[in-house]
Amino acid sequence: MKKIHLFVVLLFLSSATFLTSCQKDEVLNPEPTINFKGGSTYTAADVSIKAGESITVGINAAQNADTKSKLKTFTVVLTQNNTPVTLINNTLDENQEAVYSQDFEITFPNVGEVSLVARVTDADGKFAEVSFKVTVEQAGVAVKKKTNVEFGSFNDAIGSFYATSNETVYTISGAANNQALVNIIFFKGATNGNTIAAPDDTDAATIDEFNLDTWTTKKKTRFIKVSMTAAEFDAIGGVYSFPEFSDASASSKANQLAAGNVIYFKTEEGKRGYAKVIDLYLKGDKAKFDFIVEQ
Repeated sequence: MKKIHLFVVLLFLSSATFLTSCQKDEVLNPEPTINFKGGSTYTAADVSIKAGESITVGINAAQNADTKSKLKTFTVVLTQNNTPVTLINNTLDENQEAVYSQDFEITFPNVGEVSLVARVTDADGKFAEVSFKVTVEQAGVAVKKKTNVEFGSFNDAIGSFYATSNETVYTISGAANNQALVNIIFFKGATNGNTIAAPDDTDAATIDEFNLDTWTTKKKTRFIKVSMTAAEFDAIGGVYSFPEFSDASASSKANQLAAGNVIYFKTEEGKRGYAKVIDLYLKGDKAKFDFIVEQ
């Protein structure tokens, strides 16, 4: 009995082996492959950028080595606020059915978190995908805003000198003691009218009472009167993207000012800002400004 039993068992095993060998092997992972390209010129993992900036993404994909199922489609989908948008939807041609490689550049104009998913699908409907997240931050630099800054004439208790770094108005004596800080002067001249100027401005130097001829440090702030409206100025928040400052178009002063005017300026240290005229009063040599300055 032991021999028969052993024979039966061996016969069963032999039959099972025979049957198995006649069946096609099942591929455990029949999907194609896809990977992001690496290297300094490519983005392949979670990244933070500024609004308006671009990234370069590279893709390498290949058919499954076992199934040899041809690659058929390639897609890139961007999802922001749970809303998917198909950025790329390509049907692959004959010379791309085994191996597919592609680079593309994407610009992100809007602030928020974006999911990028790249997928390749083969003729059997099998697919593979890779993804990463792009955090898009507001473009620009942090700014500070100082409102209702009042200036007076040379003989007023309110000073004519201003330092944008510490947002302080100085009188003549105070300004002389803080030459390294003062970078804006207000005055009303017979020719220039209501004016803001740099300490190195030649017309400001003609006002004897300012004693600018005794200063050893005269900041070189430069000004451009721009078309920005008061409403546009007021709408600027805590982060702002300043336009290019044209040194060739700038002057050491902005004159003939009127209420509502906006002046674009750049300090000697390279900090950019805006000054908005709030009021020039009836007196004519007194003024009120709002300032926005790059931190």
